[in-house]
Amino acid sequence: MHFMPEDEGYEEKLWPDGYKAIVQDRLPAIIASALRSESTLENIYNRQYTAQFPNLEKFIERITEMLVIGAEKGGDEAFEEIVVAFLYEDQLPEKRIYSHYLLLSALPEELKRDIMQQIMEDYAPDEVFLHAYKVGYWDLYETYEAFVNDTAGLAVIGLVNGIDDMLTGIYRAFAMDGPLPPARRNPKRIKNWFVPKGSKKREVPISRRGRLRREREKQNAENSDLR
Repeated sequence: MHFMPEDEGYEEKLWPDGYKAIVQDRLPAIIASALRSESTLENIYNRQYTAQFPNLEKFIERITEMLVIGAEKGGDEAFEEIVVAFLYEDQLPEKRIYSHYLLLSALPEELKRDIMQQIMEDYAPDEVFLHAYKVGYWDLYETYEAFVNDTAGLAVIGLVNGIDDMLTGIYRAFAMDGPLPPARRNPKRIKNWFVPKGSKKREVPISRRGRLRREREKQNAENSDLR
């Protein structure tokens, strides 16, 4: 529960998110192309959304924008889970790929590779990730690069799942003859250096890794007393 360094005090900093520039630049064309292949979309537009959008293309542009925002929010959620794992000294989240994809089963390999490369460039030098690896994950990964690559892969899965979440809401609006759901980007993520004193997170039972560490420390202390 004391995973992050606490001796530096608290200084508000932001997590890097350079990968979002790639998402915003290249993902819209991929999503728009997939949407244009949806044969029922024009019928839905004509039946429900002509008052809100002047033509079908503007309708597709708005849905595309919403799905890109969904991808970014999915990436945010993935990184939040990763950082919480650091704070709890727990294993990284499982790679939970949704069993049903409504639009994209995966990102194109070239785009996925570029996003992962950007994430690794952003996060590999980060002191929190370095500290997390040295303290809690060095025995689970052959190299630090493999550790950061795994976190990048989790973020990419979060992107695709975020698209799916947003599209689920959009399809629900279609089915209910309702307005499109709201879609707003999250504020930039603030870097939390430690679990603040008094936080409810400190009341959570210690993780398996933490228990093993305490047992080792206790055994080492007992062995030291016997010398």
